[in-house]
Amino acid sequence: MKNINILKISLVVLVLISGCNPLKKMIQLSEQQQINVNPDPILMKGGNVVFNVETTLPVGMLPKGTSYTLNFEYDGKDAGSLEFKASDYPNSSSTVSKASKSLSIPFDNSMVDNPQKLSVIGNAKVVTTGKNLDTESSNVADGVNSTQRFNQAQNIGAIRSYPGYTDAEETEVTTLDFYFNQGSSYLRGSEKKSDRGEQFSAFVAEKNITKGVNITGAHSPEGSTKVNESLAGRRASTIEKYYRTQMDKYDYKDDANEISFDLVPVVENWNALRRALRASNSLTSDQRSQIGAIINGGGSFVDKEKSLSKLSFYNTLMKEVYPDLRTARTEVTTVIEKKPNNEILAIAQNIVSGEASSEALSHGELLFSATLTPDLKEKAAIYGAAVKWGGTWKAHNDFGMIHVQLAKEEEEGSEAQLKLLEDAETQLNISLNKEENIEAYMNLASSSALKYDFNTASEYLTKAENIGTDVSIVQNILYNSQGAVAIALGNHEAALEYLNKVDIKGEGQMKNWNTWIKIWSLFRSTIANLVLDDVNSARGNLDMIASVLPESWSPVPGDWYYLVAICDAREGKSESLTDNLRKAFAGESDYDLKNKAALDVEFINYSDAVKAAMN
Repeated sequence: MKNINILKISLVVLVLISGCNPLKKMIQLSEQQQINVNPDPILMKGGNVVFNVETTLPVGMLPKGTSYTLNFEYDGKDAGSLEFKASDYPNSSSTVSKASKSLSIPFDNSMVDNPQKLSVIGNAKVVTTGKNLDTESSNVADGVNSTQRFNQAQNIGAIRSYPGYTDAEETEVTTLDFYFNQGSSYLRGSEKKSDRGEQFSAFVAEKNITKGVNITGAHSPEGSTKVNESLAGRRASTIEKYYRTQMDKYDYKDDANEISFDLVPVVENWNALRRALRASNSLTSDQRSQIGAIINGGGSFVDKEKSLSKLSFYNTLMKEVYPDLRTARTEVTTVIEKKPNNEILAIAQNIVSGEASSEALSHGELLFSATLTPDLKEKAAIYGAAVKWGGTWKAHNDFGMIHVQLAKEEEEGSEAQLKLLEDAETQLNISLNKEENIEAYMNLASSSALKYDFNTASEYLTKAENIGTDVSIVQNILYNSQGAVAIALGNHEAALEYLNKVDIKGEGQMKNWNTWIKIWSLFRSTIANLVLDDVNSARGNLDMIASVLPESWSPVPGDWYYLVAICDAREGKSESLTDNLRKAFAGESDYDLKNKAALDVEFINYSDAVKAAMN
């Protein structure tokens, strides 16, 4: 029995000894392991830093009953692991063992401010006993490529609603019909003294700023082509002469010469009769159908009129329908009179202070007045007054929007900023309760983005997209915001689809706004391209920015030159890199570009070129 116990003890000792030996051998063989990290430097994508690890272990490194784990670290923090189990590699004694894995770690600002290396420690272990040994730590990849941060997804657009008022010139059309006797172009006294005539005279007396007058002379179907053509033209001329007489009466003087008259004789056209038939109660449905069959059928105008004259109810047509066709329709286009902008703002300020009644401005004028001051707090006070004295969905949206704008002025994540965003969201939700609208959803997205809650921002933008809009600037801001948020979430291909939809449309100021949004979309597309390692497309977008950037917006921002320098680094263009970095440092930017370049892993192989740019 004693000999048996001694044998057992000897076997245990032997197992322990053999348990140590494979670990030491594994550690020795680990010096031959091949670890490839892609990309290198590791990459910020969305809210994480991502990389793929491909590892090859040498022959004989996984003895039976063992495992080998690669533990990755960044700045002392766990960055994921890759495990090899001998049981999964039965031929490891005669072949190499390979494995790959995609890993990610949350991004934080320290990765940029204090760049480190990605390191790895191998751990060899006997599975049954748990006994293990570690390799020395070694660096396997350079720091974090954070080019995506130029995206600035936390700063997507916040938009106001259209107030229903604009200081741009607007016109309105006043329409009046004068009627003539059969075959006549004489304007009867009864027409001048009718309610229509009195209305016309009062309108001319107001001396509205008139852009133009369009007079359409028409005729009923009977009569020859030659007579009708002349008659329609004479009726239009009669009204022009009457109009000019009225202007002389009310002393228009030289203003009358500035008004253009466009006389349009309408000859041999059945549209007026079609409209009259639809409105007439003097004819039966069957009679109207008979007339319709004739005028919609074949033959000349005269042939159709002859067919109409043979109808048994033609006298009714002549007496009840045709008189309404013997007209001269007068359409006067006038400029809508508006208060000067400085007066509107002054009244709005008095409304805010309580010195003027809320009725001193229309609701649209009050909302518009906020656009006349650059001061965000004064804007907020005006929108607050609009909420108090009107409370439309537009007022609540604009009040919420200005809270988002004010929050952007506060320190990121501060109590003051969060309080402003909370108040913004309250107003925006009230706006949506009153009427679902694209503006409030987009502003809620902007508020969420400021809190780096990009998933919620994306949800709001989807709701905005579902509502849709035919206003080009709103649509462009939506696409640009969706692209920015998609980049922040790591969906770079989807981001490019959104950003490519931004289009330059409109005229004047509208075109300028859309051009600016297009520039931002191209800039963000460049970011997405660089993250996807598509340097050609990135450079193409930067070239396009330069081509559409208006001269009035020069100088070119420093960030643009910085991204061009990144393209240079990716393509190995050292001299061009130095030149573009110099221009970047001299330009405007929200970043300290010199400090950024000194630490940026994009330029890790171009330290001399970066130093040259700084000198």
